[in-house]
Amino acid sequence: MAYHFFLHDFDTFAADMHLYTDATDKDFGGIYGHKWFQGSFPEDMTIAGERISMAFLELYPIVMACVLWGQEWTKKRIVFHCDNMSTVDIINKGRSKVSLIMKLMRKLTLVSAYYNFTVRAKHIPGIDNTIADAISRFQMTKFRRLAPWADPQPTPCLSASNLLTLGETKLISYGTMQ
Repeated sequence: MAYHFFLHDFDTFAADMHLYTDATDKDFGGIYGHKWFQGSFPEDMTIAGERISMAFLELYPIVMACVLWGQEWTKKRIVFHCDNMSTVDIINKGRSKVSLIMKLMRKLTLVSAYYNFTVRAKHIPGIDNTIADAISRFQMTKFRRLAPWADPQPTPCLSASNLLTLGETKLISYGTMQ
């Protein structure tokens, strides 16, 4: 009989967990079972005076989901579905040439190591991500119609500064790492 101390032998697809995230150029959101989050990007979030890339914006709610709910994914190999191919490549490679994206990747690595899960990504057409799309666009009537089981109130998000800061202390102060 074999024992598996670290990860399950199979991938867990985000869709099987009812886990979806999405972002627009201004807002983001995600849902995991009945829990969900929603937020807006800070207006002053720029790189060298230019608006942030969609790769960063799509990665942001994926990392947010990992921070908020990663403690429930121990030993899982999570496969996120994402409608941005650049984000898929960044997650699967684990790196980027963009320093701000690397801040998110470092946070993702820290959280996944702490809670003992791995993350991969697979590209899907945006049309297949309707619930998270509605959340990220603040289309609450549509969201409630598509996900009537969702909690009445969202899970509070970390601030951008906390999400982009590497370090266990930020996670502990948020209350997710005990």
